[in-house]
Amino acid sequence: MKLLYLTLDTPLDIQQVATGNQVRVLGIREVLEDAGHEVVQLVYSSDPDTAVNANIYHSREELEALVGRGQFDVIIVAYWSLLADLPTTEVPIILDFIAPRLLELMFQAPESVPATTNEIVSLLSCVDHILVGNKRQSDLLLPLLLQAGIDCRQDIPISILPISTRAKLLSQAKSARPVKLVNAGVDWPWRNFSNYRAVIKELVEKRKGITFVEFSGAYPGNAETEEAESSLQSYAQMQASLQQCHIGLELGERNTEREFSHSFRAMEYLESGLPIIINSWIPLAELIIQYDAGWVVDEPSALHNLLLDVENNPEILQAKQTGVINLKNEVLNYKTSCAPLLKYLSNPYKVDRFAKSADPDPEVEDVPESDEKADFPKGANASTSKIILASIFKKFFCPARPESTPDILMVTRSDLFPVDHGAAVKIIRTAESLSRRGRDVWLTTDSRKEYFQFSNGEMMSHRFPLLVRLLCLPRFLAFMALIRKGYPVSNSFLYLPVTDFSYIVRSVYLTSRKPIGAYQAEFPAYVRPCRYARSLFGGKILLVQHNVEYDRIKNQVSDLSDKNFQTLKNIEIAMCHLADNIVAVSDNDRQKMIRDGVSAEKIHTIPHGVDLLAFQQTPTINIKANFGIPADNDVLVYHGTYSYAPNLEAMKVMAEEILPRLKLRGLAVSVLAIGSKPPDFPLHEDIYFVGSIDDLAEVIPAADLAVVTLQEGGGTRMKILDYFAAGVPVISTSKGIEGIPVENGVEALIIDDFDAISDAIENLLNNPQEGAKLSEAASRFVDSLGWDAIARRYLPLLQ
Repeated sequence: MKLLYLTLDTPLDIQQVATGNQVRVLGIREVLEDAGHEVVQLVYSSDPDTAVNANIYHSREELEALVGRGQFDVIIVAYWSLLADLPTTEVPIILDFIAPRLLELMFQAPESVPATTNEIVSLLSCVDHILVGNKRQSDLLLPLLLQAGIDCRQDIPISILPISTRAKLLSQAKSARPVKLVNAGVDWPWRNFSNYRAVIKELVEKRKGITFVEFSGAYPGNAETEEAESSLQSYAQMQASLQQCHIGLELGERNTEREFSHSFRAMEYLESGLPIIINSWIPLAELIIQYDAGWVVDEPSALHNLLLDVENNPEILQAKQTGVINLKNEVLNYKTSCAPLLKYLSNPYKVDRFAKSADPDPEVEDVPESDEKADFPKGANASTSKIILASIFKKFFCPARPESTPDILMVTRSDLFPVDHGAAVKIIRTAESLSRRGRDVWLTTDSRKEYFQFSNGEMMSHRFPLLVRLLCLPRFLAFMALIRKGYPVSNSFLYLPVTDFSYIVRSVYLTSRKPIGAYQAEFPAYVRPCRYARSLFGGKILLVQHNVEYDRIKNQVSDLSDKNFQTLKNIEIAMCHLADNIVAVSDNDRQKMIRDGVSAEKIHTIPHGVDLLAFQQTPTINIKANFGIPADNDVLVYHGTYSYAPNLEAMKVMAEEILPRLKLRGLAVSVLAIGSKPPDFPLHEDIYFVGSIDDLAEVIPAADLAVVTLQEGGGTRMKILDYFAAGVPVISTSKGIEGIPVENGVEALIIDDFDAISDAIENLLNNPQEGAKLSEAASRFVDSLGWDAIARRYLPLLQ
């Protein structure tokens, strides 16, 4: 296949200062030519004195003549503005759009953003396929493609082709000490490195084991920065210099551009074998964490201890360098990253387009600045970048965003109904209680059809419009993508937003239409769609951690590989970094996250709640008559979802260990096992699986004891709080009551030995006054844990 490659830069000359685009074009060309394609590179030159030849053109007319002679099968355009010179053609056109240009322009000429946005949308109308640097950039482009009239109902014509490493450099011999840090590349206005530079220089002055060099500045001939001092080196010199360094720095102040970027400097570090210190909000950080190819920091002050640790422990560097090699070999090299491009080239095609109105839409250019800022919630960072991005999306979905944005968007898993397991209870009750505090809660799951509104404690269902549903790809595709990535099947529902773009569509749609000013992600992966909505409209993200999921899954999934465990851990820690605040349901979970690198300041321990009013006011039923339990038997109660392995294991312990011991003591005891998805086979004649029950408050208080024989699991045991509120004495294993700060023998009996558990059951059944003392203390313990009280503790974290 014959390919035309249009570029703004001449081919790479390693003896000259290189641009990132020159390096990228060369890396992609090498892969294309190795695959058997013929590539002709044409360079645009604005210098009229440059002679027209086979590799240079100055105008649309010259390009049209060159294209006409070439008989090309596909045209690749390396920069969006070059699309303006392309003649009308039936040849498929690929655009390499690797930088969030509109966000960059905010820092250079913000007044030009509206016009540039319209120009980009207009030029995209001739494009058939787009290459971007990362998934966030892909998401960012979708509204522009829709505005350009490209039909995205069945397929979004975007491939992720990250900036990558080009060749394997042989590391030169270098001294292990001192540790040399490097900041290389152009000093772009959207990357403010100054605060980090100051910390590093102060540390270098005090420590002989750390040094710092910079090869940075402005490109030669850049009129805007020609007076600035520059230490940029030729490409060959830069590579040689980097070979003498140990750690590359990709750090700066947080802003929207950084949240969508994928820099060339980082790839040069990796190509030279350097681990990277990077900010968590940069997309590359997720891969750095996953491959242990560096460190993630969010504040300049965090550098001090990190660098001292590296200075004192040289083996750390060696481990990180191994991670760099693995990252390059497996992901960030052009031979691997060009796979989507090669796949497209195996069957290139022109995309379908909608008919576009001939009348220009003046909204972006003509709306006064004050009116655009009114679309943002009070207190949100209504930066110019977010205003423009929001206006792009709202043109498609919504003509006007409410001025007041007090409401909350909750994004979570789908298995909420019936509300018969701990996670569902926590999510629905929290939504109800928050909505009683004057802030409606809008809840979206993976349902393509409906979302929910909670107002004054009442829930209503609404349907998504047809267009939103059409933008949501089938769920099974996201599920299959998760499985291919190594996520465990049994817990895949917790990670669907990693591969399911439709969560972003639904979240951004709701935020653009409703008065939403804050986001609550239930489980870590659900931060991803919240984060995208935040980048457009502002607001804070609260991550609610029901468990430390990677720790729980490691304990429960026996065949989980070390690599897949690391994937789960990395994604969870990365999402923690991206959230503004985090709720842990126990201090144990909080300490686990802090040990794994999450900022202690953003983690707040707020336990699960309990429906106190229901247990106080609901009359109980005759559970023996209703469920066929012998009238003379004492009743032990347990509730949970039995598809959750620890709950089923707890019932097996009851059947195989506890009930036989009680029978030997002459006790007539039955177990009322409440909850969905009971086993298909009987575990014991005295265990009654009765399925889900709509109102636990009419059943649990009628039991004699609650016995929790959990052997594994994570998080806070909400069932314990239910038993406390119901006034039922509790006997539990230490695992069963983990995360609840009670005193053994005061609010509950905590016992792990099966004989001792049986003894305690016998004693409490024979001495109900002792059980009453436990129940009274337990009732006092939960007095402050009503759902409305819990909601009050959430609100400051959402503001």
